[in-house]
Amino acid sequence: MDTRKIWIGVAVLAGLVVLFFVGREVISWQKGKREETNNREQAIRNLSLAKQNLHQICRYADSVGIDTSRYAITPSVTREEVADKIAQLMMEVRYGKKPSRVVFSGLPEAIDSSWVGKADTVFFRSLLGNTSFAPYNQLVGHYNRLRNLAKTNPAVADSLRLIRQTLNFYRYINRFEPERFVVVNIPAGELNVFDQSGKRFVPMKVVAGKKDKRTPCMTTYIKDIVAYPYWNVPKSIVTKEMLPKIQKDVAFLYNQNLEVLDSRNRVVDPEEVDWESLSETNFPYRIRQASGCDNALGLIKFDLENPLAIYLHDTNGRDIFTVTNDRWRSHGCVRVQKPVELANFVLGKETFDAGFMNRCLIDQKPQTLSIPKRFPVFITYNIADVDAAGKLRFYNDVYELGK
Repeated sequence: MDTRKIWIGVAVLAGLVVLFFVGREVISWQKGKREETNNREQAIRNLSLAKQNLHQICRYADSVGIDTSRYAITPSVTREEVADKIAQLMMEVRYGKKPSRVVFSGLPEAIDSSWVGKADTVFFRSLLGNTSFAPYNQLVGHYNRLRNLAKTNPAVADSLRLIRQTLNFYRYINRFEPERFVVVNIPAGELNVFDQSGKRFVPMKVVAGKKDKRTPCMTTYIKDIVAYPYWNVPKSIVTKEMLPKIQKDVAFLYNQNLEVLDSRNRVVDPEEVDWESLSETNFPYRIRQASGCDNALGLIKFDLENPLAIYLHDTNGRDIFTVTNDRWRSHGCVRVQKPVELANFVLGKETFDAGFMNRCLIDQKPQTLSIPKRFPVFITYNIADVDAAGKLRFYNDVYELGK
């Protein structure tokens, strides 16, 4: 009897133990299911919120001329994929894309991506929606005005496309964080110096490359300024344009104040050269134009960092800025209308006085002037832009690149 009671007690105790462990497992399973459900619901909420943020940012990006179709999402998209698209779009709104026409990039980029992961939609709008660069804001205003017109006038679509290209260019400048910088706009035939607010300094006309000698688009900087520069004539100009004239009459060299140099940079007597034996493929000399008023570069040259031998310079034919509207007639370099004003601005002091351009001293050697720091230069091709009054302008597509 006592043994039977003992076994019953053991069985009851065992049952309680089993019940305890089973109950604990059931409770743990139920808790896990609740957590799994909560996590799934939270993931759905997070994905929904991410989609809403992407949608709002796309609406903003669309209003500043960005093609947001590249940021479309599929029904099966993950939150990580949405987050990646948000990051890419935010970077494009702030820094733009590299313009396809830029053939040389000589400025180091200063892109900061750390803010992207911390940014919510409100922060994003406060950071990027109120840019202080005036031409950009003005162009955005014109873009949205024309977008409304495009609803009833499909012909406006091409104008919108050209404006989008310029808006992207202004965003692209943000990659370099320049305090003050030069912008040469080839179709406008203009040069402006801007500060970060978009204020214009020393605006002037320029003459850029003709259609078959295009001035290339680039991001670069002024390394130094040369007073009374030599013109080291590019070999292509020497062999294709000058050599036939020299072979016809060697006096061409004297009339143009040109010097002949050998491979060791020693001046050679033109009368001792067998010009008839030379050709485009056989030309061991270098041609240099002496400094002075007749020099093709004028009296001031702005050395730009680039491997293409492109620079800004004065000209010995300054009346070109007043007697014609043809701003595209150089071999690729950029002739500037106000070299003294630009040089003094870049140097940060009045190095050249108002009479410098008229004195034209003889027998001067080139003098290189160091600048305080690299001065950024953007040579661009913006067919649509705003002028100094904020008015929308469409310039002549001189190189036929806008089609």
